[in-house]
Amino acid sequence: MPNEKGIHVNSEIGRLRRLIIHSPDGGIGKVVPGKFKEWLYDDTVQLSQMRREYNEYVKLLLYFLDPEKIAYINDFEKKQTHKKQADCFKPGHKDYFNSEHVIDVQFLLSKVLEEDAVRQRILSAVCAWEGCSFATERRLESIDNSHELAKALITGWLYSNDSSASEFIFPPLPNFVFTRDIGIVLNDHLLLSNAATAARERETLLMKFISFNKLFRNDHEKLIEISESSDFFLLSEEEQRAYKTSVEGGDVMMIAPNHLVIGYSERTTPSAIDEIIHLIYKINTTGIEKITVVKIPRQRAVMHIDTVFTQVRKDTWVLYGKFSERVKKHKNEKQFPYYNHLLDKKADEDDNVEILRYHKPVAEQYQAGKNYRENINDKIHGLESLLRNISIEDFGVHENEVKIIYSGDNIFPFDEREQWTDSCNLLALKNGVVVGYDRNEETFKAFEAKGFSIIKARELFEKFDKKELTPDDVQDTLIVLPSAELSRARGGAHCMSMPLLRDNI
Repeated sequence: MPNEKGIHVNSEIGRLRRLIIHSPDGGIGKVVPGKFKEWLYDDTVQLSQMRREYNEYVKLLLYFLDPEKIAYINDFEKKQTHKKQADCFKPGHKDYFNSEHVIDVQFLLSKVLEEDAVRQRILSAVCAWEGCSFATERRLESIDNSHELAKALITGWLYSNDSSASEFIFPPLPNFVFTRDIGIVLNDHLLLSNAATAARERETLLMKFISFNKLFRNDHEKLIEISESSDFFLLSEEEQRAYKTSVEGGDVMMIAPNHLVIGYSERTTPSAIDEIIHLIYKINTTGIEKITVVKIPRQRAVMHIDTVFTQVRKDTWVLYGKFSERVKKHKNEKQFPYYNHLLDKKADEDDNVEILRYHKPVAEQYQAGKNYRENINDKIHGLESLLRNISIEDFGVHENEVKIIYSGDNIFPFDEREQWTDSCNLLALKNGVVVGYDRNEETFKAFEAKGFSIIKARELFEKFDKKELTPDDVQDTLIVLPSAELSRARGGAHCMSMPLLRDNI
């Protein structure tokens, strides 16, 4: 059951009640081409347009999670039409909408910074992490406004006291908009991420302070941390790259009350997965009885498992067909890929997916060193059969009722193009109602063929405002957001959310 803090998630599709987001900040607007690879971007974005698109996402969340805030926001938007972004969307502004259900991570950080002792610890930790001078640390200490300080710690951008000049004090966090990756709620526990790249390490650090001093202030035993092994520093640089411990939330799905799915990907490593499995079964209070590990290719195009598949409804999934064993078998039957053998490559080696499952120790007798792996070869042969198995075993769906919707309707080149722009990265507001981007038109056709409606977020707002519909009325629908700039950042609605509370499904 949900705890008194309103933190409990036991599925990907239960009615969403509370989550953490982060509105695109000034740091994103300062990404330059020379830093694309290091800062994990593929293009520059037009920040003002990105914010307009993101604001529709925020409004959509509020309509479903906190509708009392909508009139306030609509009034501000009408009054401030001349502004690039209405003040009510700015987490540090006095007119910020300040919802208890749709919470900006910058706003959370500012609240943590109001406590002097914690504030000093955060500043010391960040400045040490970033190698700042003592003078820079003193400048940060002199900022009285906790909202301004939170913004500086996130954007890396510092204004002078009279706002006449500004400068970078450390790198921005342009990926913080993807709050899914900073932590994942496992029933009533929180698994803290450990970023795979230097560009996101400060996000990990800030989230730890928020979690220990705000979200779980009096409940630290509910926090699950992973870290490098004690002898990691003794390894060579090459060995450290091979054995690095990193996990990001896009690779972790609390798929059902007793079932956790973890991806082994470009961003989540085997050593992290090993530690998570041991910790969960050792502490034995999470309610998790089975853990499925999904190994996908270590490629940027599929950086996390939530770029390959997400759940839409108990019986429905959206999937990138390239990793479906059924689709691959069909294509091979039509024309066998002889070129793989001519090139001395194992057939389809770049697209291989491996599925492993580990069960909870019998009678709660966890024993270190014991292998709790299950033999699932008789029922799971690849990613598509895994999704079918979850619907059948975890949600009681009849085998013939499971539906798979494919990116780009499984038609080349639309399948690859639309997967790149997050056709498979959908956020469920409730069972059967999901949020995606408006540019993935071939995927829309696949949704419609399975009986779903497609509607633009703004059109839905008009129906809500005219009382033609309520959020409770919306069923079996893909709601699409404007995405000309949002999609350039390489993450969809699933990435842009860290659910804290969902209804039981």
